[in-house]
Amino acid sequence: MTALQKAPLILHITIETLAALSFIFQPHTQLPGATREAELILASYGGLLLTTNLVCGVFVLLPGFDATAGLVSLCVGTYHAWPMWRAYSRLSSSSRRRVVGPSQVLGGPGVHLAVHAVCLVGLVAAGWSAVAMS
Repeated sequence: MTALQKAPLILHITIETLAALSFIFQPHTQLPGATREAELILASYGGLLLTTNLVCGVFVLLPGFDATAGLVSLCVGTYHAWPMWRAYSRLSSSSRRRVVGPSQVLGGPGVHLAVHAVCLVGLVAAGWSAVAMS
């Protein structure tokens, strides 16, 4: 069961590393026409994502999957609701007007919505199971 519980953490690390690198090194693809200040905020957000990856990495490397790991999974899982909202909003607005280019970064909003939904469900399920078993 432990490997199954840790899999969503590994998925989070993988997905958010790609996003973080995009926010840090290519902020203009995330927010076209952004001011330098906005690009610095996006880079800071990328750094924050990398920090969540370090926290998740600690729990992947620790033996077992206890209630603390479960609580961290629940917390990290709830984060994924926000990128899902962003993706949904982008899909809703692009249905009225076709957007090309930066909207397709890392697969575009449809891919983002699906991937973040998988992350949310996986992390919450893993977290819930660990907390319930303690």
